[in-house]
Amino acid sequence: MENRKVRWGVIGTAEIATKVVAGMHDAENADVVAVASRSLDRAQAWADEYDVPQAFGSYDELLADESVDAVYIPVPTALRNEWIKKAARAGKHVYAEKPLADGIEEAIDVCKENGVQFMDGTMWLHSNRTQDIEQRIANGDIGDVRRVTSAFTFKAPNKEWYEGGNGRTDKSREPMGCFGDQGWYPISATMWSFGYELPERVQMTFVSKNSIDTIVACGGTLWFSDGRMATFDAGCELAHRSQVETVGDAGLIRIDDLVGGQGRTGNFAAYGERFTGSTRYILGDADGKDTEQQVEPCDHVVKLVERFSNIILTGEIDDQWPKRSLACHRVMSALFESAESNGAVVSL
Repeated sequence: MENRKVRWGVIGTAEIATKVVAGMHDAENADVVAVASRSLDRAQAWADEYDVPQAFGSYDELLADESVDAVYIPVPTALRNEWIKKAARAGKHVYAEKPLADGIEEAIDVCKENGVQFMDGTMWLHSNRTQDIEQRIANGDIGDVRRVTSAFTFKAPNKEWYEGGNGRTDKSREPMGCFGDQGWYPISATMWSFGYELPERVQMTFVSKNSIDTIVACGGTLWFSDGRMATFDAGCELAHRSQVETVGDAGLIRIDDLVGGQGRTGNFAAYGERFTGSTRYILGDADGKDTEQQVEPCDHVVKLVERFSNIILTGEIDDQWPKRSLACHRVMSALFESAESNGAVVSL
């Protein structure tokens, strides 16, 4: 049993799947055994390119394969809930891409009813650096968290991409547009900083849309109890930033390469390829003195896959992960409601 590896199947061949499958190959307790596409030819070509032994011409065929323990689901957001539920009913543990879609509560309930683990694909949460910072916050090293500022922005590569040529900029594929895809990171960082406590109210204070009515840039405010608050922005209209600053009454923690872990190097390829990083963060004291903290470098994807696979191998479902996902989704949904209501304040 101790040498057993979790056997993974991949439902869909989205761009992000190439990075995830590379992480599965590198994980010590996982094997990628199958991939499915809506076209057998496409699935076979993808399997050949990324060293996956079995290809299926439909998602249902993969789910019927009893040799598959867990599935990774990177299909478009609008289609994802259906396949999460089907996978859970087939007895497969589910690692699904984010953001989550309306109705995810039912899909997660189906996972729970069928005794399978659900986890979303927020990779940075699993890094050595994140674990180190979580312990510092828990130990009170920065005191009580009072403010969080965060961002994930980059510049659209061209007009076609900006005007719906990418899934992030086409609301038929990503209903919340760039807010859904990029906004998930600052919102997840905010919720993580506040221990997944829900804010009392939120407001989207700025929204920019492209010609097909899809959000391409945005920013907003979250108000928590006792005067605590957070601000964020996201989208494809500004220079590249991937950052969070978590501020307490006794100090602060700052990360300037949250999502990719590649530092301020301009290595944008880290988002789509194997990458080992996330080696540092800033710890500041109440007087304004900053010190750079070093941590062991890691690949976020490998860490996520190994953690998920270990849950399966131990047979102990971890409820914290769906709870974290649902907390982020509720806040995202409230902010999107605000965006669609001309910036109205939305209570949670």
